[in-house]
Amino acid sequence: MKFKNMMTAGTCLVLSAALLAGCGASASETSSESASSEAVAPEETASPEVAEDSYYPVSADTYTVSSDGATWTPVTTEYTAEPQRVVANNQGTANLLIRLGLADKLVGVAAVYGPAPEDVAEQFNAVPVIAEGYASKEAVLGVDPDFVAGRGDLFVDGDYGVGTTEELASAGIASYITHVGETGANFQSFLTDIDNLGVIFNVQDKAAELKAYYQDYVAALQSDERWAGKTTKMAEVSWIEDGMPVFGSAATESLQNEAFAMIGLDNINEDCDGSQVSIETIIAEDPEVIVLFDYEGGPDMDEMIQSLYDNAALQDISAIKNKKVISLDFNAIYGGSGDLYTAMSDLADEFYGA
Repeated sequence: MKFKNMMTAGTCLVLSAALLAGCGASASETSSESASSEAVAPEETASPEVAEDSYYPVSADTYTVSSDGATWTPVTTEYTAEPQRVVANNQGTANLLIRLGLADKLVGVAAVYGPAPEDVAEQFNAVPVIAEGYASKEAVLGVDPDFVAGRGDLFVDGDYGVGTTEELASAGIASYITHVGETGANFQSFLTDIDNLGVIFNVQDKAAELKAYYQDYVAALQSDERWAGKTTKMAEVSWIEDGMPVFGSAATESLQNEAFAMIGLDNINEDCDGSQVSIETIIAEDPEVIVLFDYEGGPDMDEMIQSLYDNAALQDISAIKNKKVISLDFNAIYGGSGDLYTAMSDLADEFYGA
């Protein structure tokens, strides 16, 4: 079957190494001890909880991240009121919030590396871009948010970080780190983010609708007869160095590797123990498809693909011989939104035929 490329209204290329590499009172009204986002010890259940006597406060399982981004700690965070001024620290999170009907609450987005998908484009384009690349804490504070959501590796104290969750809480700003960035993330992690954001913003009905949409979409991907019972080797190029492709390790990209497997693709880069897969290994494994990741401001994809086709060292690889080098959108693959699964549908149509 041919899948829809975009959701209905009802319902990263060559990457550079650098790219890979609250809800309560305002800061003037609360101290860090009573900030609207308060990390407490994880509870036994992984499901968000709603207070029985009144809607807020509510709680959801998320993370705190060390200032250097190296250590993730699971926490259950309490949210004392519905967020009103929201910053998404990456484009994919903004897309997800818009699909949950929360476009009017977005006061800023960062890490915008390409055009928005058609189904959210009009609303996304109305959101102020606080940084084309990764946002600093100063850029975030400059739009006076009460809630920041998105990728955990961007909740750091550095040149490109939005600040740690503790720093934000001390300023009266709640936060939510998405589960799609956790070690071992999978499709269920994405569904957990939908559930949690539905609870935090009190839009559970919309969250249930969106969750059901993606469950049906993924089920259709997994049952497509074009790749049923087949496993096809693929490889991904991270960047070009001295005229040669670098096949970077995808060992930690469990969410993306799972998505590739949904359409019958086995990512050679997943089994890499080091930082990259050798050219010799790629030639020996003989992938039938090679993917690149395209992002705004990056190298010209047509030129990069042609350079691979013209590379004498790669001529025995099936993907080169059969002209099956395909570019994918960086935001879709790494943004942590449902765009990952529509990208798989598009990739399948291009590789297997619609």
